[in-house]
Amino acid sequence: MTSMKKTTADKRLVVLNPRGCPPPIPTASMAARSRGFAGRTVYFVDVRFMNGDILLRELQKAFVETYPDARTIFRQKRGGYGEDDPQLWEEIRAEGGLMVMAIGH
Repeated sequence: MTSMKKTTADKRLVVLNPRGCPPPIPTASMAARSRGFAGRTVYFVDVRFMNGDILLRELQKAFVETYPDARTIFRQKRGGYGEDDPQLWEEIRAEGGLMVMAIGH
């Protein structure tokens, strides 16, 4: 019986791509531009991330100075950063309002 030595050329490796094959991302069109801010309500929504309220209140002050005919409302979203707040979204929708939402550091 003869023994056969395997050489490096006889070995096969299977290499997998660690990035995987992500599914395609569907695109969506941008929202229609606002017709302006006069008579509109703009919500400044804090998601309760560290110092986001300070950032948004400063933005709100600058917005009021720039667009005095707009009404602004500051709100803190219920729950944590990633949680939904359907009541707030419905309030904004019912008001026909616009929204600025940001996180701060």
